[in-house]
Amino acid sequence: MKRLMKGLSPEGEALLNLIPGGVMQCRNDGDFTIIEVSEGFLAMFGFAREELDAQFQGRFLDLIHPSDRQNFLIEVDRQLSKGDRISLSYRVLCKDGGYKWTASSAQLFGDEQEERFFCIFLDLTEVRDAQEKLRLSLEHLEIIMNQSSDIIFEWDFDADAISFSPNWLEKFGYAPHYDGSLQKKDIFRHFHPDDVEPMAELMKEARIGIQNSVVDVRICNSKEQYIWCRIRTATQYSAEHKPLRAVGTISDIDEEKRLMEDLRRRAELDALTGLYNHAEMERRSELYLEGMPETICAMFIIDVDNFKRVNDGQGHLFGDAVLAELAAGMKKLTRKSDVIGRIGGDEFAIFLKDIPSSQMAEEKARKLLDIFRHLFQGEKQSVGVTCSIGLAIYPWDGLDYQSLYHCADLALYQAKSQGKNRYARFDAKSMETVDRIGYSSLGAAIDSDQNTSGSGGNLVNYVFQILYDADDIDAAVEAILEIVGRRFDVSRAYVFENSAGGQYANNTYEWCNEGITAQKEFLQQFPYENVKGYQELFDNNAVFYCRDIHALTPAQTALFESQGICSTLQCALYDGKEFRGFIGFDECTGLRMWNKDEIGMLSLVAQLLTTFLLKKREVDRNQQMMVQLNTILNMQDAYIYAIGTDNYELLYLNQKTFELDPSARVGMTCHQAFFRRSTPCETCPLSGASEVFNPQYGVWTRVRYSTMKWGDRDAYLINCTDITEYKRLQSPAATYGMEEEKQTKR
Repeated sequence: MKRLMKGLSPEGEALLNLIPGGVMQCRNDGDFTIIEVSEGFLAMFGFAREELDAQFQGRFLDLIHPSDRQNFLIEVDRQLSKGDRISLSYRVLCKDGGYKWTASSAQLFGDEQEERFFCIFLDLTEVRDAQEKLRLSLEHLEIIMNQSSDIIFEWDFDADAISFSPNWLEKFGYAPHYDGSLQKKDIFRHFHPDDVEPMAELMKEARIGIQNSVVDVRICNSKEQYIWCRIRTATQYSAEHKPLRAVGTISDIDEEKRLMEDLRRRAELDALTGLYNHAEMERRSELYLEGMPETICAMFIIDVDNFKRVNDGQGHLFGDAVLAELAAGMKKLTRKSDVIGRIGGDEFAIFLKDIPSSQMAEEKARKLLDIFRHLFQGEKQSVGVTCSIGLAIYPWDGLDYQSLYHCADLALYQAKSQGKNRYARFDAKSMETVDRIGYSSLGAAIDSDQNTSGSGGNLVNYVFQILYDADDIDAAVEAILEIVGRRFDVSRAYVFENSAGGQYANNTYEWCNEGITAQKEFLQQFPYENVKGYQELFDNNAVFYCRDIHALTPAQTALFESQGICSTLQCALYDGKEFRGFIGFDECTGLRMWNKDEIGMLSLVAQLLTTFLLKKREVDRNQQMMVQLNTILNMQDAYIYAIGTDNYELLYLNQKTFELDPSARVGMTCHQAFFRRSTPCETCPLSGASEVFNPQYGVWTRVRYSTMKWGDRDAYLINCTDITEYKRLQSPAATYGMEEEKQTKR
């Protein structure tokens, strides 16, 4: 190689070649014509010395990225106006056609006849790439935060102040504080009084270091309306495992919460009378009796006498009106604390709590008889209604619901056998024979029509319980479609769910009756554009009912005909205002007239399925997000792994860590896997070392770690960034030390 500087000894030039990066000598002639370059310069950019002359005529300015040249020239002039040294960062062309970011320091020397620069170059490409990745990551995080409907907050324990993301204002209509933060002592005034204690408990858990906490609370908005929200917190710790802060999210679950409450209420109540259904009647009574009350209680079972005559003579609609009026009369005669239920078509039960004497229970029975006798007096159309009542008293006749119910049932039999229109109190001696043969006055013959709303209410309650208790929602939905399909004797019951963009529909669940051909496999990714206006078929109650599919548009008729459908009833799935699909019931054997009760019942079942299906899809999306996050970790240009805090056991390794050492496995200790040691390392990053050299791989890493939960275990998440090249550039001696230690290991 030619001499880099005239008069420089071979030893001096050898020292220059040891400088990390590259060295160049050029003229201060506007083109910065190259005089000489070091081997490091040529290696950095990939050119041979002759190629610099042949391709660029030695003009260094032509090697600078076109977008950086103007700024380069301006900065050279500006810095030379203040002295004879310059320091710049810009991109330089490489032989492969790419560009490298460089940090260049130059000294001007010589006289007016010829001024020269002596320049040193360091490769900044990896640093700039890392900065760009960080910028994009922060930008991505900001986009996610801005688009998220959840409010993100952070509570600094030392300052005892909480800061919120800007969408607090959008959600609640007021700013939490002028500077975006809120003192903890002020926060409780925004919460429903009943939720202050649960919220205080969550904050206490976070403060003492509980890793994760969740609570559902109501927060007041600017219109003085309470919104149900789900608050999740995660606690962050110092290196000494001291709780530092809590971060978390506030999610709006108001619609979900209120819908669930409404569905639960509907499942508890009889649709016709508004009284509790049999299951809820039993649950509430049993719950009270489990407390072993020390006061007297009474159980009434009431049966409407000869109600079948009313139904047969006046019709079921008239009979339903009579039952509703009777229920209203019973409500007036009891307290809010008492439990009243419709336990059959024309049968009711009342559980009176905390009464002063058994004589008062008998007086209440007489008043019930009187209400039934006189309820419809003075009506234009005379209705003669009486009832029979069986009465059992707690604690003498039984200590639990089933015992009291059984005794009241036997007493009812006695009242009916004595001529009806009367009450009878349970008497063990007189009922001994009846009890022995196992007779029950209830269930043997229900006078009212079994297809009324009462029985449907039991179906809805049953469906709700299946969904509420299900571990496998998919299996539960399949079972419910069959139950409902057989209950209403339809040909086919199914669920369609829309694609993410709403352009396609997918048949996700289907049940078919005997002899009906399944359609599920043919109805995947079905485009709505093939049947334009489909969503408009659903009315304001989210119901689409069509007795004859030939009344639809040709395209819609063709779609149903291809599936053998004659009549259909479909209920839309809505997530807020967004149309997410529909639940349908088809008739393929002929035209079918759906009555109002059937439409109402199937609509209610559809609402139940909608609620749980949307919740399941949210869980599915969360699981998919976890897979995506794991993919992101595997794509990171860093060695990332998790270890148990108590034993250094590896709990997780990302792909880059596996590539570094394919023999590393979950279950090994980190010092065993990465350092081939039987004991923890002296330079363990958990002890404070931020930069660690691994002689096993000849790699320097900068280490960061944080505490986390891995299932139920305390763990550390460790992020190791490869800084080997940086260490080489920073200190040739460090490179020599690495090579020497590698040789020693060998």
